Amino acid sequence: MNYKKILVSAAAIVILLVIGIFLSRPILLKAVLAKYKSTDHFVTLAEDARIRYEPGAKDNAAAVKEILDGSQKNVESLLKAHFKKPIDLYVCASQVSFNGYVFLSKNVKGAVYWGKLFLSPRAFSQGEAALAEVTTHELTHYLFHTYLGEQAHIEHIPLWFREGIAVYVANGGPAYTEGKNVRDVISDDEKEAYLSGATNAWFASKNPGDAVGKNGTANWLLYRVGALFVHYLHDSQPAQFDRLVQLLLSGSEFTDAVNTAYGKNVELLHKEFAQFLTAKNS
Repeated sequence: MNYKKILVSAAAIVILLVIGIFLSRPILLKAVLAKYKSTDHFVTLAEDARIRYEPGAKDNAAAVKEILDGSQKNVESLLKAHFKKPIDLYVCASQVSFNGYVFLSKNVKGAVYWGKLFLSPRAFSQGEAALAEVTTHELTHYLFHTYLGEQAHIEHIPLWFREGIAVYVANGGPAYTEGKNVRDVISDDEKEAYLSGATNAWFASKNPGDAVGKNGTANWLLYRVGALFVHYLHDSQPAQFDRLVQLLLSGSEFTDAVNTAYGKNVELLHKEFAQFLTAKNS
């Protein structure tokens, strides 16, 4: 009898501790609720089983269907890799619904959480080209997720590269700087932010929360500067860049992958990028 009382008391203490942890860390609670929030009410689009939509969002689902093949092709072509599992895309009928699944990036147009790609109504507000850009960006995240999973994707690859390569692909990859270079497309504010060290903390971060501001909107300066560095990494040595991507998809930790692909460390590449930005156009 005493043994049973001890077990009951211990279980009660554990439950209280778990409740205390969740109450003291609301983000953790939101993460758990988002992970297990049901998507059973989403309807599979008859014309494309990769797409599911909430009641009221069928027209948006049909719009995604028109650009999804092109976005998938662009991602696979630019990263020289194929998705390891079928695309699982969910079109939300409202921003409130989207925010329930995407607890950090709650005011963005799209996000990949827990192995699912979610699009909010905002993704459809600026026409087909903008929708394709958002979808291509998120499919880049999704491709990495199909190779690495949620945890390894975050732990092995720093935030700036995760977002930077997604913007790089959404930009069109090498086509974005064709006939010019990164100095021609970087703004004065973006250049100053990088050279002054204002973006250093973001370049050191792996925390997905740093990708958004306090209001849940995208940290666009991080996205842009990170992407421009990615463009530089590709344009300066394309073969090494392709090698880097393949190493990352195989599970290599980012620092090791960079050293193997480029024969130098990330810090040196950052210094070279700074020197490139301050050099006069030839």
